[in-house]
Amino acid sequence: MVNDYRKFWHDKPDAPVLYANGDSFTWGTGIGNLTAKPQFHWKHFEQARLIDTWPGKLGKLMECQFINDGWAGGSNARMVRRTKQFVNDIEDCADVYVVLGWSTAVRIEYARPINEVDTVVPYRFQGRTGPYDIDGDTTYVQIQESGLNSPRDPFYQGDKDYQKKFYMENSDSDLFVQYLEQVIDLQQFLESKKVKYLFFNAFGNKELYKENFDDRRIYPILDKMNFDTFMGWPEEDFCVWAYMQDPDDKLSDGHLGVASHNHLSVLLHDKLKELYG
Repeated sequence: MVNDYRKFWHDKPDAPVLYANGDSFTWGTGIGNLTAKPQFHWKHFEQARLIDTWPGKLGKLMECQFINDGWAGGSNARMVRRTKQFVNDIEDCADVYVVLGWSTAVRIEYARPINEVDTVVPYRFQGRTGPYDIDGDTTYVQIQESGLNSPRDPFYQGDKDYQKKFYMENSDSDLFVQYLEQVIDLQQFLESKKVKYLFFNAFGNKELYKENFDDRRIYPILDKMNFDTFMGWPEEDFCVWAYMQDPDDKLSDGHLGVASHNHLSVLLHDKLKELYG
């Protein structure tokens, strides 16, 4: 499994490893396009995307190897699943730092057998990941309420049916509670493995917290949360914070520019030093 992760290694082979996970704000949507068009210069596009997003910049500040396992449109369920897979795959967690930017709670994933539709669209050459996270014979479909509607993508009808049914049966409040449970699940897993970690909200959950402040279901879950390792909870969505540091750096598609990724990496680096020295 480890060999499946996107890597960029610095020139210190024995250095610690930074494992980063998140959604498009971690994967680097829009960043690679500033350097090269993916359909013509994939290698240059990919290298720019990896180096100029916050995981690459944070890895440089930490002088360590880094792995960017983000996924554009990725759900929190995917982050939990992939992070656990990574930690379970490595033999020694002593020199591993996990930094995760949680996405909006209303994204989900569901698993099904791989379908021929899953590999039809050449997402790579469009500079995006697409909704289908394929692992062996299983496809983990990344879904949000407004997704799976692009006319250029031949989505499997069964995925559209699942999407429609799921959002009819589950409210945003239900999904926010599920998100908090996912945070606690991964927090307890990483602490049981003695992995150094840091969480932050990328976007979308600050408003959901305000909307669900009176939901009594959230408070027994929050009692378990380690607020020391969840930077900015619940007041900050850090992609919004990064925009505010340099408003002119916001890309036309709404994602962070290079300067904003740099601002975020410095903030994360300072917090990691505060937590772990």
